Amino acid sequence: MHLLMLHLATVFGGAERTTSNLITHLDRGVVRRITLAAPAALRDLVPPDYDDFIDTAVHLSRGWFTNTRELRDDARVIGTLIARAQPDLVLGMMHYPSALAVLGRRLARLPVKTVGSFRGPVYEHMRLYEHGRKRHLFLRLAVGATARLADRMIVPSEGTARELSRRFLGPARRTVVVPNGIDGASVARLAAEPAPGLEALPPDLPRLCTAARLSPEKNLGLLLAAFRRLQSIHPAALVLIGDGPDRAALERQVVDWGLADRVCFLGHCENVYPYIRQADLYVHTCQFEGFGYTMLEALACGTPVVATDCPYGPREVLGSNEYGLLTPMDDAESLARAISMLLTDPERRCRLTEHGLERAGQLSIERMVRGYEHVFTDVMKRG
Repeated sequence: MHLLMLHLATVFGGAERTTSNLITHLDRGVVRRITLAAPAALRDLVPPDYDDFIDTAVHLSRGWFTNTRELRDDARVIGTLIARAQPDLVLGMMHYPSALAVLGRRLARLPVKTVGSFRGPVYEHMRLYEHGRKRHLFLRLAVGATARLADRMIVPSEGTARELSRRFLGPARRTVVVPNGIDGASVARLAAEPAPGLEALPPDLPRLCTAARLSPEKNLGLLLAAFRRLQSIHPAALVLIGDGPDRAALERQVVDWGLADRVCFLGHCENVYPYIRQADLYVHTCQFEGFGYTMLEALACGTPVVATDCPYGPREVLGSNEYGLLTPMDDAESLARAISMLLTDPERRCRLTEHGLERAGQLSIERMVRGYEHVFTDVMKRG
């Protein structure tokens, strides 16, 4: 099978981690050839274990839905690229690439199979960040058409699958849930490396950590608000790994509150695992999440997780407080109390560490990759 993977991101996050893991771990007896179609900027962020590369940046400038005309134009471009590459199957990673793969195949009338992979809850994104009836109607039609025209849809959580069916009329029988997976051995090896850049933090304080793009949907303002409240209950330090448009505002907030000596903004790190492993707690505060890869990474590092119970990933990753601790959304006081409670209860932290490692073992990279391979082979068998 010749697989073409279409991924239009230019930064590295959870979806890009999935793409990287597939490139590295797919059984090359099943997927004999991999063509990666992506912007050149992504090429340097994923492993070079593919056979061919197509730079989409010279053909496309968009990574998200704008309007019907531009969606059609971009789909035609992708249809032409697919025709040149001649794959057996195209995997679109995330919403817009999935749409372009499915619609591009359709417009070019190509005899190839298409699988879309929606990585997060698009309805939650629309509710918070997309405005106007016409805009919502366009997105509903585009997302729904992608799901109905694809040979299969892969999503990382049951909540994302339910949303696709209920909100966009995606066909449940052709939607497959394949949770993200983690390579425990690789995480253990990388987590043992040094974690430079934390020298200015007070060494006597417990340490919290989060790794996320510093952007609105990650809700890091909530984390900082909880962290500020925490100082009067149980003083701690905080490590923020990642970069993004909200960084300057978050840094100013920390300075205004007089907490700059207790917060470290590390920016982008190639290897986040040493920082996560050395933390006493990992904190996750997204507004919505298809799965939440960094929570799984923290579990694999043996670091207990506190997460807000957002749609839909945290509860499916952590269970009902079995593998981590869930708190209500948008409630800084509850989040601060939950962090304080765990910091003062080493026995519970130890139990969560043990259960978290167990959960990381359940959500293995092998399980995830075999799930994708099963979808690919099943689609190809059906002719």
